Amino acid sequence: MVFSRPPAYPPGNILFRLDGVAYELARDLGPGSHGERIVLAIKRGRSRKDLGRVLIKMLALPTLTEAMKEARERLEEEVRLAMYLNHPHIARVHGLHASRKALHVILEAVSGRSLEGLLNLSHERERYFSEEFMLHVGAQVAGALAHAHGSRDAQGEPLHIVHRAVDPTRIRVKLSGKAKLTDFGLASAHLPGRRTARVPRVRGDAYYASPEALLGEPEDARSDVFVLGLVLLEFATGRHLLNPPDLLPHDLLRKVPEHERERIGDAIARAQDAWSQPDMGEIVLRAVTFTPEDIARATEGLTESVRALFSRLLRRNPSERYASAAEVEQRMRRLLHEREDYGPKEAAAELHQALVEAGEAVAEDAGPGTGRVPHPDSVTTEPAVP
Repeated sequence: MVFSRPPAYPPGNILFRLDGVAYELARDLGPGSHGERIVLAIKRGRSRKDLGRVLIKMLALPTLTEAMKEARERLEEEVRLAMYLNHPHIARVHGLHASRKALHVILEAVSGRSLEGLLNLSHERERYFSEEFMLHVGAQVAGALAHAHGSRDAQGEPLHIVHRAVDPTRIRVKLSGKAKLTDFGLASAHLPGRRTARVPRVRGDAYYASPEALLGEPEDARSDVFVLGLVLLEFATGRHLLNPPDLLPHDLLRKVPEHERERIGDAIARAQDAWSQPDMGEIVLRAVTFTPEDIARATEGLTESVRALFSRLLRRNPSERYASAAEVEQRMRRLLHEREDYGPKEAAAELHQALVEAGEAVAEDAGPGTGRVPHPDSVTTEPAVP
């Protein structure tokens, strides 16, 4: 880890100045995926005018060790990848700045709530958000993924971007009802000047991984489609397809054909090296044994049209899923249209009502100069994973 102790920048310190703007540290959010530190910063203009907030990934310089050099390469690659991601439902990467002491990646700090925060809110009030709200958020995120998956370089060559870390902490919903997908820091891609895609070493949360990822097989756009389905199913029902409460490992193992057990054992060993979750064996076994009947049980209580949507999103075989995120977006928007065009206005009202019911103070999304202290969830756009 680059920072084994808290950084030597106390809140209120100026991290760096760029184009007449001072970036003042407001809060340390912990370590990121590659050994960098993630902080919330306030942009200060003349006379300390509040110009809004950004997230900053900080990596100490000089990068002397191999691990630190790799971390720098990955952060620089994240910025290069962001050049091709210009979509209203993708959080922006504003740029890269190197000071004498640290490398800084400047990112949009998306206000509002993460899906993880909204799911916790659902548990508190003992009621989930409506299917329409879930479809509204899902369609926007599917559109963001479709944009990323379809991105091409200046010569028109496909970049083959796969997010690889879609989870409830990386989907955020503003109080206006607008959703954004954040953090492509773990994405794989064929960027110009590189002969191969990013080496898939650092991974996201294993509970939000496709079966092919867990088995060490190639991932593509359909992998992100599957994981989006996992996230939305949990948001809509509280149930997680790869974390059943009623099955023990030996029950799962019985479902694996005898001739497949050695291959699955090897996959479990690889997954235990790639992820830090202690129950990787169970997760992999579940990924290779769940059935359409399991999906049907997980979607009980939802309308038939939405159950059909999840049934196809969550197929174990990628060839049986929706062919693209664009197709998922179209299907979700069609379902919304059939429900009298549920949109941002309706989503904002539903979110507002949920926050009121949960006893949370409601304010408009913070803008420049408000000085509002953000809700704790409103600054955790990326997980702090040690």
